[in-house]
Amino acid sequence: MYDVLVLGSGVAGLTTALHAARRGLSVLVLTKGELSHSATRYAQGGVAAALAAPDTPDLHLVDTLTAGAGLCDPDAVRILVTEGPDRVRELARLGAQFDTEPSPEGPELLLAREGGHSLARVVHSGGDATGAEIERALVEAVNISDAIEVREGWFAIELLVERERCSGVLALRPDGQVEFVRALDVVLATGGAGQCFAVTTNPTLSTGDGIALALKAGVACADLEFVQFHPTALHAPLMPRPLLSEALRGEGAVLRDADGVAFMTGLHPFADLAPRDVVSRAVHERMQTTGEEHVWLDATMIDDFQHRFPTIWFSCLRAELDPTEEWLPVAPAAHYLSGGVITDLDGTTTLEHLWACGEVACSGVHGANRLASNSLLDGLVFGRRVVEAILAGKAAAESTGAMSGVLNLSGDFASKADPVVLPKERATEPAAVRGALQRVMSSDCGVVRDADGLQLASETLGDLAHLADDLPARNIASYEVINLLRVSRAIVASAAQRTESRGSHTRREFPDTSDALLGRFVARGGAEPVFVALPGVVARGRR
Repeated sequence: MYDVLVLGSGVAGLTTALHAARRGLSVLVLTKGELSHSATRYAQGGVAAALAAPDTPDLHLVDTLTAGAGLCDPDAVRILVTEGPDRVRELARLGAQFDTEPSPEGPELLLAREGGHSLARVVHSGGDATGAEIERALVEAVNISDAIEVREGWFAIELLVERERCSGVLALRPDGQVEFVRALDVVLATGGAGQCFAVTTNPTLSTGDGIALALKAGVACADLEFVQFHPTALHAPLMPRPLLSEALRGEGAVLRDADGVAFMTGLHPFADLAPRDVVSRAVHERMQTTGEEHVWLDATMIDDFQHRFPTIWFSCLRAELDPTEEWLPVAPAAHYLSGGVITDLDGTTTLEHLWACGEVACSGVHGANRLASNSLLDGLVFGRRVVEAILAGKAAAESTGAMSGVLNLSGDFASKADPVVLPKERATEPAAVRGALQRVMSSDCGVVRDADGLQLASETLGDLAHLADDLPARNIASYEVINLLRVSRAIVASAAQRTESRGSHTRREFPDTSDALLGRFVARGGAEPVFVALPGVVARGRR
């Protein structure tokens, strides 16, 4: 029996593990791959925090709320922006190396500006390798800790729920056997679900496992319709799609169509540095108008590209492109899930002793559209808060943050839990089902959606779900497909219910934002999502 079981080895999971171990708790980290292989290492963008004047947490808060299109929880965002600077400094003390520039007083952090930010506040490592550096520092710290046990290649199949509390997981071991792993507290830190889509910047391991575990157990999830598409993924036959960081546009790069028109000019006060949902829609619309599969990113004006953005430079070389001489083909790709397992301000979920932090969680900090470079900060801040709450003896959620109003529904969740079905040994190939799922999600639940497409996606996913019984038994690839199906169906159901356009969710037949939908759609296992109005909204559209 462990004090804390952490599922996942990205920034949120390892931050949680380290803080728990330092406070004297016994910790087990389960990861389905290698300890150092998570979506965190793919993060080119940096960490946003108000680290130096003239920036302030209040300015960071305003930018985050603006990007979130009305669905951020202000208290959660306040926590993020006020605690964030200390978490970044703490990470630096741990050994993470951030880029600096000379000053009369000595080296100072080099701050960059990215989409949706009103000023430069983003710290990077190696120009465009921030995630890899953060992952390196965290993994090294975990490896030297005597209080943290790590099991690689273990896959959590099901949450153990006993006496209405989470007490561990049923896990698939590397040898194909299943084993009960018990702990006093379980932390979901499994990342996102970009692999629900055919074109994504996420690695193959981002299969929505934590959200699927929660849905299966009847734990509340919300905001699943808000899938953020990054507007500038390199349009090349590489997967995951190489990301062309917003830092390029922060350095002057410009989006152009085939005629060379800088089409973001005049569409938003920040032009090419508008929030991601705005830029993704603009790119999508321009592609629809021209009939092209991509637009172009002109970064030829950036000096010393190779040394300032080495990761992007290497990706361009792999695609036989020279960013110093030619425009780069780009198109939107699924990038980040702003919703997830609902938590209160301490990371507590609707199931006692189950916690969530990082991309798997819906804490209220991202709303309908995450502000660039807030994701790593999210994991750093709320990973620590989870540990502090555990040490304080907390077990059950409070009606704070994204959890506000949700606990009134808690009695409905347990009855919606899905039974666990271990796949039988049959002939269906996981890769075939996964590919079909990804294609329908990209075609019918992408940047712009409509009722007909969502209905088609729902029917197709239902048909694919019937194939789950024929997948090979006790196989991680099979369980990943089952998780992708469960999460994709919840995304589609929530997107169908939200008959408006808000943030990263755009409905072709409902182009406007509706005050009547100022709230969250809460998913409950396989049931239809239930609408919960934001605090202060008595009913849809009425205060």
